Amino acid sequence: MSYTLFKTTLKKNWVLLIIFFAVLTMYLGIMVSMYDPNEIETLISMLRLFPEDLMEAMGFSGLVTDLTGYLASWLYGLLMFGFPMVYCIILGNKLVAKLVDNGSFAYLLSTPNSRVKIIVTQGIYALASIAALFAGLFGTGVLICEAMFPGYLDVGAFLSLNFTTMLVNMAVMMISFFFSCLFNDTKMSLGFGSGVPIAFILMNMLGGTSRDAHVLKSFSIYGLYDPLELIRGADIWNINLVYIVTIIVLFVAAVLVFRKKRLPL
Repeated sequence: MSYTLFKTTLKKNWVLLIIFFAVLTMYLGIMVSMYDPNEIETLISMLRLFPEDLMEAMGFSGLVTDLTGYLASWLYGLLMFGFPMVYCIILGNKLVAKLVDNGSFAYLLSTPNSRVKIIVTQGIYALASIAALFAGLFGTGVLICEAMFPGYLDVGAFLSLNFTTMLVNMAVMMISFFFSCLFNDTKMSLGFGSGVPIAFILMNMLGGTSRDAHVLKSFSIYGLYDPLELIRGADIWNINLVYIVTIIVLFVAAVLVFRKKRLPL
């Protein structure tokens, strides 16, 4: 890993990270402020009027009344892997394919750093930025909840929820990063780097609409991710292990692909 390159990459991309952190923090603050222990039962009763399949697809099939479950259901469903996915697509493309496409990668290769060292550094930054994003969201979430509803948040369950959500988004980041390393053209990198995660989201949603389509969730990277089950103490370590292995495999594959491919420089 090149610390100099890591610092340079951070300087070029920290604004992007701050923007997504600010937007997600805004949503977090809004959702917590909307929580009312005295009115939550009424809200749930209204939502139960919607078709069960629709509620399942949107991640609201197991609504609960406590603050931790409320956040898991309303915030850590579609939003917390849909919105960060956009960040993963943008950053994944910028770290490699965009540099190759506009010729900037030639300057990196002119340094004493090898191809492998450069790509490993870029990949580490990609994962570190996701870790920083969710560490910030966890800390901010705890502060907001304790300020508005002291003692209502199960901090341990909220930490577990954020950790697994972070791993899911790291896996998505590595998908985009892999295609960024595979293709020299930005259009191809963005096409596959965005198309595959979006397809996984659609498969996950369609898989929740009916039992006949449930098999689609098995082929989605989001299929194991159930925020409500996570805070209820599900066997999260097996789930986390699957995502960790996926991250490592995609990272290694990205490095190997980029090391052997020809660059139009």
